[in-house]
Amino acid sequence: MKRRLGKSGRTTGSSGPASRQNADGEKQAAMADERITAATLEESAAGKDTGGLSGSFAEGRVETTRGSKGLLASGVVLMAGAALLSKLIGVFQKIPLQNLAGDRVFGIYNAVYPFYQLAAVLATAGLPTAVSLLIAERLRKGNDPEGVRRTLYAALLLLGVTGIVAFGLMWSGAETTAGWIGDSDTAGAIRSVSFALLLSPFVAALRGYAQGLGRMGLSAASQVVEQMIRVGTMLLVLALSWSAGWEESTIAAGVMSGSAFGACAALVVLGLQSWRARRREKLSPQAGLLRAEMKKLAMIALPVALGAAVVPVLGVVDAFMVPRLLQEGGATEAESMSLFGIYSRAQPLVQLVVMVAGAAAAALVPGLVLARMRGAYSQLRVQLSFAERASWAIGAAAALGLVMLAEPLNRMLYQDSAGTFSFALVGCTALAGSVNAITAPVLQGLGAVRVPAVLLLVAALLKGVFNAVLVPLYGIEGAASAGIAALTAAALLGTLAVRFKAAEAGASLAGSWGARRGAGEGRRPLLGSAAAGTALALAVMAAALAVAERALGAALGGLPPRAAAAALALTCVAVGACAFGAAALRGGAVSARELRALPGGGVLAARLQRWRLMPRAREEE
Repeated sequence: MKRRLGKSGRTTGSSGPASRQNADGEKQAAMADERITAATLEESAAGKDTGGLSGSFAEGRVETTRGSKGLLASGVVLMAGAALLSKLIGVFQKIPLQNLAGDRVFGIYNAVYPFYQLAAVLATAGLPTAVSLLIAERLRKGNDPEGVRRTLYAALLLLGVTGIVAFGLMWSGAETTAGWIGDSDTAGAIRSVSFALLLSPFVAALRGYAQGLGRMGLSAASQVVEQMIRVGTMLLVLALSWSAGWEESTIAAGVMSGSAFGACAALVVLGLQSWRARRREKLSPQAGLLRAEMKKLAMIALPVALGAAVVPVLGVVDAFMVPRLLQEGGATEAESMSLFGIYSRAQPLVQLVVMVAGAAAAALVPGLVLARMRGAYSQLRVQLSFAERASWAIGAAAALGLVMLAEPLNRMLYQDSAGTFSFALVGCTALAGSVNAITAPVLQGLGAVRVPAVLLLVAALLKGVFNAVLVPLYGIEGAASAGIAALTAAALLGTLAVRFKAAEAGASLAGSWGARRGAGEGRRPLLGSAAAGTALALAVMAAALAVAERALGAALGGLPPRAAAAALALTCVAVGACAFGAAALRGGAVSARELRALPGGGVLAARLQRWRLMPRAREEE
């Protein structure tokens, strides 16, 4: 019998099925934390997608040679990377849509898609997490392939029913929903996107199954493939519409069909791999066990689905109210939907800012949880204080940049400067959006799991009230102002909730914006308070952008308008980011001690001090 020496010094080899099963059991236990942690990333992926294969996993058996820490890191990195990439693709697909199809098709897309998001969230949200948790639990307790398959079949059956119901409601109610939106041409797009509801539930079940078995690469690949096929379908429809001369409603319906094709592609990727790794044994036909498993899945998934359903509600509020209110002001159906498209122009950039802020916040959560569990209140206070100040500072910088560069950005992305004022107003929501994106995971890390959903619901209700008041008076600028007011209220409430939970956990944030750093924490920064440092950084950024705009405006005068706008916008974005970052570091908005409290922050702090961007502590000199 062939034998070899393992890393631990013990001989390993094919010593029989019993020893292999023992090793598998140990590996499954080591990987349980990875499955549970990475499972939740499916729910926070881009929009409704709450979505080279790595690893080879058999059903009920996991093969790996890495330690549990490496497995956890690799699984989380794969899922987080796939979520960010798919979100990025989804955000930027809207720009060529407007460029090639116009503002009305862009408006129809932005009016219809939130309804699909809402239906998909209610039909599928929480199930991937529930499936992966139950499978991970079974594999932790022992090799239970029959229980794993039962969980998968129960999920497929449960999600199949919810998907069919959601499809039926969306298809049959298309005309009614189009009437609520205020544009009868949206009915075709609603029916087109409803087909995705027949497929996306099965995709959700198989993703949860893959995560439960530790196949993070498979789940991540399916998310990226789904988004790429969606975008490819959209581009194909736009190309065909040019040569065929399709009507705008037909183009919108064709573009929305990309969701169904994307779900189909993800289903093929997940289904083929699961079929290859299937087992030959048949599942014992016990209907009672299957019903009990479905009930267990529903109990885990329902709270998650209800919480996740709040996210697309903001979009649904705008889709229901803005076009109809514009029509009451004298606009036709076509004009109101074109105006809605113009109103939606800045949203991809705001979503990009919010996405980056949320991804950065997600990296803080494990440290927050660990510090809270260990009772390390000083470290917890430092991390919470940094997260709070960073959310407001980064959000303010992004909002300032979008406001000052509204015209060149609008022209660069959408060919003209229509709706530049509303573009700037929507850009202001980047501040509150960043704060909300950071406070939500921070609150979850502090144990307040339901608070973020409640805050979003409050924002949706306020948005509806402000829309009703402001849109008839000011049109799309009123809708943008309503968004600023509603999201800012949610951001302020979220900040207060974080402070309350922090004080409850023994890490009060009182004075976190103005307390001077003592000698024990290193040299005082140029300004005594973090608030003053942040204000200085914003002022330096505004001045740098003003100078750069004036200088480049004259130098780029000979270029075509869109090329000049692109050169001006991209250069000013780089100048503004560098000016804000350097001024914030030198002005004391953040200290080296705070950076060192973050994952990987020690290396970053050392480099910034070496480059003289951050004051060096006394004890290091």
